[in-house]
Amino acid sequence: MNKLDPHTLFSIFEQGDEEIYKEHGLESNLKNPFVLIGMVIRGIENYQMMDMMYMKQYPQEYKNVRAITRYKYYNRLYSYLTRIKSDRLDSKFTIGDSFDLDSVKNALDHLRVYYEKLEEYEKCAVIKKFLDFTYLQNRKVLI
Repeated sequence: MNKLDPHTLFSIFEQGDEEIYKEHGLESNLKNPFVLIGMVIRGIENYQMMDMMYMKQYPQEYKNVRAITRYKYYNRLYSYLTRIKSDRLDSKFTIGDSFDLDSVKNALDHLRVYYEKLEEYEKCAVIKKFLDFTYLQNRKVLI
C-alpha cells in the first residue's frame, strides 16, 4: 500500500463542489450563501464518512495523518463560511427553506467545537455568527 498523504487524502472532496460549478459555468453560485452553507454541511458529512472508512481500512497508516488531514479539510470548509458576506445574512436568507435546520446546526457546532479544542477562537466567533443566525431562523419557524 502507498503511504497516505495528508495533503491529498481528501482532495476529491476539496475539488468536488467547486470544480462542478466551474465546469458548468456556474461560478457565480460560489458566492451564494445557500451554496456555501451546503458545501460546509456536505463537507462535514463527507469527512465523517471518509474518516470512518480510513480508520477501518488503514488504521495504523491513517492514525499518522489523521489530525493534519482533518485540520486541512476543516480549514477548507471554514473558508467557505468566510466567503459569505455578513450583510447577505438577512431575512431573505432562510436556511430552513433549503436545508434541515438540525443538520446545519450539527455541522456548524461540530466545526465550532473542533476549533474550540484547538483554541482558534477567531474561527469559533465566525462560526458562532452562523449558528446564532440558524437558531434565529429556527425560532421564526417555531413562532
